[in-house]
Amino acid sequence: MLPARDSLGMRFCVVRCDHRKRATLRGQEMLVLLQHGKKDLIVKNARLMLIDSDAYTSSVLMEDLARRGYVNVKAVANPLELPALLESVQPDMVIFNYPSDQPESLSVCTIVKLLAPQTAIIAIVAPGPALKTVRNWSQKTQCIDVLIEKPLSDERFFMALRDLLQVKVSLRELQLKSERLSRLVPEGAMSAVESGVDSEAELFEAAVLFTDIRGSSQLIREMPPRSFFKLLNQTLSAQSHQIRQHQGSVIKYTGDGVMAIFRGMGRSYLALRCALDLAAASNTHELPFGVGVAEGLVLAGLLGDSSRAGQRRQYDVIGATAHLAARLCAMADSGEVIATRNINAVAKISSPSPRSIGNLSIRGFDSGIDCVAFNPSN
Repeated sequence: MLPARDSLGMRFCVVRCDHRKRATLRGQEMLVLLQHGKKDLIVKNARLMLIDSDAYTSSVLMEDLARRGYVNVKAVANPLELPALLESVQPDMVIFNYPSDQPESLSVCTIVKLLAPQTAIIAIVAPGPALKTVRNWSQKTQCIDVLIEKPLSDERFFMALRDLLQVKVSLRELQLKSERLSRLVPEGAMSAVESGVDSEAELFEAAVLFTDIRGSSQLIREMPPRSFFKLLNQTLSAQSHQIRQHQGSVIKYTGDGVMAIFRGMGRSYLALRCALDLAAASNTHELPFGVGVAEGLVLAGLLGDSSRAGQRRQYDVIGATAHLAARLCAMADSGEVIATRNINAVAKISSPSPRSIGNLSIRGFDSGIDCVAFNPSN
């Protein structure tokens, strides 16, 4: 193998005897180059704001920024316009050209950090007393991220700008990933992760609710798969919204249904009221469903491979109460709620009128479970 250098200055290896290996190596290098290029493009497309009361220096700096590919730059000369512009532009970074004869102008940095705390600030300052003033003020207020000394005769300013924007882009990507991940796990799982307690189960009283779409196996055979998937997501979204409206927490999606829990004071009423509202809306959906509700002790925690660190685990709520609610849901017809008589005795819901269905034989329970049924759509 002989080291070589391509036209872009990137090293790669030439393997004379294996053209496929050479293509693979070059492809990997090009992938790295494309990834760097993509990040550089994102940096260049960042939203910038230039605060400069001097029209001449503002125009010169705007031209320099444009020449280096920064196209989303908003110039601000009047500080009174700043609050409205911060809201509309939502800049990733503010460049502040500090006028030495106007020390009071530092207040614009305070405004930026107050109204847009995630926005980075680069201050351009003349050497001497002005630099000392701004440095002391910055140390006290922590409002300025980077100080650049004039004149801007070298690349220091643009290097600092690029580096700070790259940090900003990386933080934004991490935040987006975190937000996406937070949408994939229930609230209880996030609490467990944040607390750092991943080996102990929590035992508590809760009302457990299950929904299940009726005839989903037949529907997925009859409908185009993408159409069914879209309808399923719409139905689950509507159910989740209703659960949150009743102060419940979605624990998981069971493929064609939802499992949720209700904790704290009033959980019996909230869970049963939520179940009734869900069932009432069931027949308005193209994918009708039944609902089951039970109340009692449950265990919640992270389940999975705990033999060593880094293995996949998931948050779940288990126990006899969860099992019972799931079984009652499986027995409910479309638009129907089946709940234990005990939970309705606490919730005291009389409208719609509950219908006694006696002691139901539930697999896993030694004796029958006294239950009631509601048909709110009727």
